[in-house]
Amino acid sequence: MGTEQRLAALLICVCIPAPTRAEEPAPPVGPDTTAPSKYTSKVRADPADVLRRESGSSTVITQQDIEKAQLETAGEMFRRVPGLQVRQEDASGFRLNIGVRGLSPARSRLLLVEEDGVPVVVSPYGEPELYYMTPVERVQSVDVVKGSDVLKSGPQTVGAVVKLHTFDPTDRPTWLASLSLGERGYGEIIARYANTFRGVGVVAQVFHKWGDGYRNMPYQATDAFGKVRFATGSRGELTVKIAYHTEDAHTTYTGLTDKMYLRDPRQDTIAPDDHFAIQRFELGVQHDQRFSPITKLHTAVFFYQMNTDLRLQDFDRGTFPQITYQRDYDNLHFRNTASLRARVYDVVGGTLELEQRFRTGPFKHKLTVGGRIMYDRARRQLSNGQFPTAESGDLLTDDETGILGVAGWIEDQVALTRILVISPAFRIEHARTTKTTHRITDDLSAPRDVDLTGTATSTGWMPGVSATLGKPALNGFTSLYRGYSAPRVSQAITPDGRDANLDAEISTNWEIGIRGRYARWFSAEADAFLINFDNQLVSNNPLSGRTSEFVNGGRTQHVGAEGTAKIRFGSALRLPIDLDLAGHYTFVRSRFVGGSYDGKIVPYSPPHAVQLTLDLAYKWGISAQVAYAYVGSQFTDEQNTVEPGPTGLDGRIDAYSTLDVNARYRNKRTGLSVSLAVKNALNRVYISDRLPNGIFTSGFRQIFATLAWSSGD
Repeated sequence: MGTEQRLAALLICVCIPAPTRAEEPAPPVGPDTTAPSKYTSKVRADPADVLRRESGSSTVITQQDIEKAQLETAGEMFRRVPGLQVRQEDASGFRLNIGVRGLSPARSRLLLVEEDGVPVVVSPYGEPELYYMTPVERVQSVDVVKGSDVLKSGPQTVGAVVKLHTFDPTDRPTWLASLSLGERGYGEIIARYANTFRGVGVVAQVFHKWGDGYRNMPYQATDAFGKVRFATGSRGELTVKIAYHTEDAHTTYTGLTDKMYLRDPRQDTIAPDDHFAIQRFELGVQHDQRFSPITKLHTAVFFYQMNTDLRLQDFDRGTFPQITYQRDYDNLHFRNTASLRARVYDVVGGTLELEQRFRTGPFKHKLTVGGRIMYDRARRQLSNGQFPTAESGDLLTDDETGILGVAGWIEDQVALTRILVISPAFRIEHARTTKTTHRITDDLSAPRDVDLTGTATSTGWMPGVSATLGKPALNGFTSLYRGYSAPRVSQAITPDGRDANLDAEISTNWEIGIRGRYARWFSAEADAFLINFDNQLVSNNPLSGRTSEFVNGGRTQHVGAEGTAKIRFGSALRLPIDLDLAGHYTFVRSRFVGGSYDGKIVPYSPPHAVQLTLDLAYKWGISAQVAYAYVGSQFTDEQNTVEPGPTGLDGRIDAYSTLDVNARYRNKRTGLSVSLAVKNALNRVYISDRLPNGIFTSGFRQIFATLAWSSGD
């Protein structure tokens, strides 16, 4: 606490006369990437307003960035953000593990991912985990916020908030149709239409994607979404969005043993019958009302349902005489049965946020007051299938949870001068969980029906302050805030209905940095950060199903720096071509503080990460990109084991590099374009993960070509 108090005092003394950030109502991102909506509000030219938008460390990925990269998965997009560590566990890229500044990337549970303001995770309070990720094909732009501005979002904003923005209606008819084909049976068809007629804007997109996957893990997905936007009076706008996604993938949680990896890191999956299926339906309505130039109200309601079905063939790492095994791989002995996990999640919520501008003497204020209520319901069932490809089986466990979450926040962005903005903020989260167990299985008895109900409550308060000093072309920024993440419902309540008395995961996050730009050809940002994590939940590995999955663990500290820069050589040297070089670097040292692992490095926290991107474009419609990435070595367990064990579950992951190359030609007159992309051009297979159960590999080269037609550009 002494360190945190000194940091708070330092921030108050040095930065309180400093600026803060306020988000403006979705200004267009990037240079003319899409036609602006006629309802888009004008951004004031006051330099203090620009400082508000720029305060705090953040990254914007524009539509142009996405198009230039010819992305195959969303994971590629997030790797281009300084401070983010990404582990992709399947070839389809639908399930990601994202860490922030050395925080645990497991299921991305310490950051919030939103799509058009709606949480993407399966269960925001109960299971804040990315078993599903918005397909990159839907995404028009991305904002990644890591400063105290995260307090206006929630829950689960310990590390960052990732805001995904899907395609909006355009002012004129815009079509897109594309076909991609590549190695390993890869294919994708996309169709999109957008327009505004008689004051009603519409956009609709559908795509189907398929492939054999790496290591013979095939997948397919179908996705569709649409928006309708229209004016409600002279100062109001209503947007209705509907979306549907379904996918089937032979994803497995069973990885290779060390001997298998050394023998052949490219070998096919050893659990070909494992299967993961998801269906997600979403409906959202948002309304923006500008009562006057200084008063705006944002209202949103949303509902989404997700169904997940996971089939995993059972196996043992040793043999039992009473068990008949189907096949053996080294020390993995596969049974002739499967575990079937069926889950249904229903989430409904509403948000109300009022923005008011006013003055107190010479000071300009932008006050934001908001609240959100959300009900989060989940039904989880575990069954035992009598053969590896079973789709149903004997019910072993069955439970149901309901979580009512209520949150409120306030932020006042105060422009003390035209060069100084300070933004105090405060957020409070309260959740009440009720869990009912209908059927239970433990080591003491066979599966039996029960009626066990338990409740748990959690309340978290999160103060923060940020400041910005300077001019839009060159300014310094800093922020200090408290991060809070309540225990997941599977952790907070034991199977027999008792409160496990787990503490929330709480952090103190501090950063200080500088950013600047010169003319139109150079921009850069650098910052240093310190995160003190007061409590981290660690695995309890219980022998009995009557105890909690996790227990309260120790403290961690994450200290580091990150920087990003972009140079437009073509503009600077007045060349007839665009030649842009961009890159970012992240350094982080994440260690346990006190306890059994004192001084050890936090698992899956590489100390170094580098990304370099070179873009080339010529006015004739020719463009190309080369992207290089380096990720340093990382430990995979709390003991910091260096030498790999026979199971593949522990051992250091060596540093690795990747290289992506693509080229594109578009004929502006006809709208036709053709492109060729080579992902992982080095074709160096490396260990990407040892979770959840063995070695998973990546780095496989993937080549695909795309033929597309678009209009309205």
